[in-house]
Amino acid sequence: MFRSPGVFLGYYKNPQATAETLEDDWVHSGDAGYIDAHGHLKIIDRARDVSRLGDANCSLFAPRYLENKLKFSPFIKEAVVYGQERPFVGAFINIDLGAVGNWAERRGLAYTSYTDLATRPQVYDLIQGEIGRVNAHLVDDPQMAGAQIRRFLILHKELDPDDGELTRTRKVRRRFVAEKYATLVEALYGADDRVTVETQVIFEDGRSGTLKAELLIRDVAPETPVAVA
Repeated sequence: MFRSPGVFLGYYKNPQATAETLEDDWVHSGDAGYIDAHGHLKIIDRARDVSRLGDANCSLFAPRYLENKLKFSPFIKEAVVYGQERPFVGAFINIDLGAVGNWAERRGLAYTSYTDLATRPQVYDLIQGEIGRVNAHLVDDPQMAGAQIRRFLILHKELDPDDGELTRTRKVRRRFVAEKYATLVEALYGADDRVTVETQVIFEDGRSGTLKAELLIRDVAPETPVAVA
């Protein structure tokens, strides 16, 4: 919560939203955060989205914080993470076709489509390295160290507003994606290292079709804090 002389008066013609956000001149932002080791307030996510893992430590789980960390990579266009009441964090990854395509071409790795490129073991190696960097950053934060990404898959298609997976402003509809790809979510927490998926898609010309692919699932070893002598 915060307040100042510059706080807005309310939402236009929406008294209910105003009452939910403003109380005694205090703005209830709806954000969640914590005080870090330097005494700074660190905002991590919307309060309604923050939860706990189902691991032994009930580790803090902030999906948007983790997804944004992943999307700092030039090779990752979108990410959707899962973990609420789960033993660890798992992730769906959308590669950036332009960036990963250029990376593949420089290495003489031919491909025919997004789906073809996304299933290549070399691309999985690339993305695993990017996830490892995120984990290395998380392990240095005692509040978030338990939320390292332990398992991931690269989706066979780009998330698309036309398929209902993104809003028109390109925000992931996390609940919709979880329901649509429930089989993939469960596969992240299973024992198999691959899963077959069949998805209805809408093409740019309005036609619909079916996209079928076999996706690999990769484990990622957790990072451990560096001991200081």
